[in-house]
Amino acid sequence: MRLLCYLDKNTQKCHSFYIMIVDFEYTSLLEDFSADGKLLPGSILKILENSGNKHSDLAVDNILKGSSGGIAWILTDWLLEINTCPKYGDKLMARTWSETVKQPLACMRDFELYCNGEVAAKGLTKWVLVDLKTNRPMRVSQELIAKYQPEEKFVFGDMKMPKIITPEMAQFTNEIKITPRRSDIDFNSHVHNLTYLDYAMETLPASVYAEKKTSFKNIRISYKSGVKAGEMITCRYANVDGKHIVCIFGDDEKIRTQIELL
Repeated sequence: MRLLCYLDKNTQKCHSFYIMIVDFEYTSLLEDFSADGKLLPGSILKILENSGNKHSDLAVDNILKGSSGGIAWILTDWLLEINTCPKYGDKLMARTWSETVKQPLACMRDFELYCNGEVAAKGLTKWVLVDLKTNRPMRVSQELIAKYQPEEKFVFGDMKMPKIITPEMAQFTNEIKITPRRSDIDFNSHVHNLTYLDYAMETLPASVYAEKKTSFKNIRISYKSGVKAGEMITCRYANVDGKHIVCIFGDDEKIRTQIELL
């Protein structure tokens, strides 16, 4: 980690803190595992997400304060590749960093999940800064970018986020309707991003879920627009070329989130 100095323009005081590549040791909980003792996919995403939150704290980028002030980081994409699935009792550590910003309206964050000292999974997320009053993306300032000390380091090399196939309506073979619970809503007043994976798992056919719930190797999530409290959603499942795809539709039948499991 590197020592970074940041000058507060309001107080003219210099703040020093260490950030760059952030390591986050995680003590797993029983609820993180399936009955066979394997770490659930949603738990892997939770661990990685919490490591990113730690980085934001070190960067003095108060997520809750920003949200209450009308500005929020919004997650638009997840890509997760699982090499080996950790088991109950394994030692877990997440490593995260921000990529060099190449687009003025988007930031990328990379992850590695270590299990007993070996890389078990790799992840990539895409974020945009949004004005909650207008619901429009904002340009990320160089001052904010500097706080995160971006790295010229890419967990998936130069690979771009793959697009998710949108099945034809006739291809969907399973469908459920869900009204989000109060506990599903986060501090930005919409369904928390990790909860959509729970909805997808709920939508899978029983046979697929029983066989694959802890053996998926690739997870791709694309968030189109948030689901708010009281809004009923329709989750539809299709198997397209061996890929398990769940599309989540809002009341208006527009896709809110797409999830691909492989």
